[in-house]
Amino acid sequence: MIKTSTFKLVNKLDQKQIILIGVNMNLIRTCLITMLIVLNTIVITAQEKQLPYKNDPVILEKIKNLGDRQGLRLPNPKIMSSGKILKTPYRGGPYSRDYTNKMVHAPERESALYCGGNHGSGRTNDVWEYHLGSNTWHRLHAPIGGDHAKHKLMLQFMRRQWKKNLNKKFNEKEQKQFDAAKSFWKKYVVFKDGHCVTKIGEAPLMVGHTWDTLVYEPNVGLLIQGTGAHCGGGALNQHKFGDMPLDVIKKTIGKNSKGIPYKSMWTFDPIKKKWGHYASNDKLARLRGMGAAMCYIPEWKKIIFYVSAQNVTPQAHMMITYDAINDKWANLRPNNGRSIRDLVHKDKVAPSSEQQTAYSSKHKKMYAILKSDLFCYDILSNKWTKLCTDKRIYGHDAKTIFAYDSVGDVLILAGPRQKTQFAIYDIKSNKWEVFKPTGSKMTREPWGEGKGYYDPKHNVFVLHNKGLWLYRHKKK
Repeated sequence: MIKTSTFKLVNKLDQKQIILIGVNMNLIRTCLITMLIVLNTIVITAQEKQLPYKNDPVILEKIKNLGDRQGLRLPNPKIMSSGKILKTPYRGGPYSRDYTNKMVHAPERESALYCGGNHGSGRTNDVWEYHLGSNTWHRLHAPIGGDHAKHKLMLQFMRRQWKKNLNKKFNEKEQKQFDAAKSFWKKYVVFKDGHCVTKIGEAPLMVGHTWDTLVYEPNVGLLIQGTGAHCGGGALNQHKFGDMPLDVIKKTIGKNSKGIPYKSMWTFDPIKKKWGHYASNDKLARLRGMGAAMCYIPEWKKIIFYVSAQNVTPQAHMMITYDAINDKWANLRPNNGRSIRDLVHKDKVAPSSEQQTAYSSKHKKMYAILKSDLFCYDILSNKWTKLCTDKRIYGHDAKTIFAYDSVGDVLILAGPRQKTQFAIYDIKSNKWEVFKPTGSKMTREPWGEGKGYYDPKHNVFVLHNKGLWLYRHKKK
């Protein structure tokens, strides 16, 4: 509260003093505005220093000259890490993970992010970013501990036997595997904040199937891996390999320092270059089931998580949204609240497990392909519909790359090792077209399909396996 004496003091001021006060106030106001402009400039400059990466004029010219329905093989990409060139074993970029075929577009970074693990060997916690404008792969996070799959039997499957018999005796072969796993654990793993992570970077262990749950959330700037990121932790592993008493481990394991339980979801911050294990008290955040999908819906500023899996007990059938800005989960209950199980198995209007998804802002629909069937979920009517069946087409999260082309207004399906290697779905006519693009032949490798995404800035579908191949359906 302003005291009365203050007003008395003001009344005693002469006209010159009052003018002087006014001038000083204007100076203060000007200084504050200047400070705000400077601070804003500093923020913008910091953002510019982070990204976007600098474009290569030669690459841009090649992309610009790409015609309609034409393919282009790019030169071998540059491979970088912390501003330095990486050589072996990254000759052409990160290896393609057999259950992570999706690179996810990060619009404000003008790039696509990628991570994940294989079914067999190739379970690493590295994270990569591809910048098309310079044809460069940037390794954001090194694979700490190398390929964890070498210890898959011990880290992932031996726990089942230890639950039955904690003092299980090993044969000679198992003992060698146990000793190797323990040596790995001692060197690379730490039990910290209620979970087992790598000592360097606190990254996940035994990264496995991502399926279609890799997604980028632009509002919080995080890469999200919904499932399969952390298959090698657990109290029994820390007890056996870390030599810690079980009763001590069980007091804190499974919850972070705030006492909030960890879930299957992991995040990666591409600016801080750091992994994070997601924790939540919400039961919906559990994300059970194999062969799930996550798809970002820009109009909602939310992510859809969809799963219909019969290969787990109990079965997992759910469709929910995740609001990363407010960290909130909610049920969708499509088709007037009918169960996902019934929509899939009785009504046959929604996909089961191992589908791939792509979203169109123009049509306000999330499209999902599984084998020969194409479905769509309408975000306005909250309804699943089956669109068509075409036996020439085969879509699968481990065998094809699926994307929506916003300029051509088509869905693109690529499977370099499939019988139908390339197909386009025209949304208006509700028909698939199988054809071979003109120009450069699609790249392929003998051990996997590769990975890819649609880049709206450059209006091309990007496929990476043995090399980088671009496809443009229609010029802007």
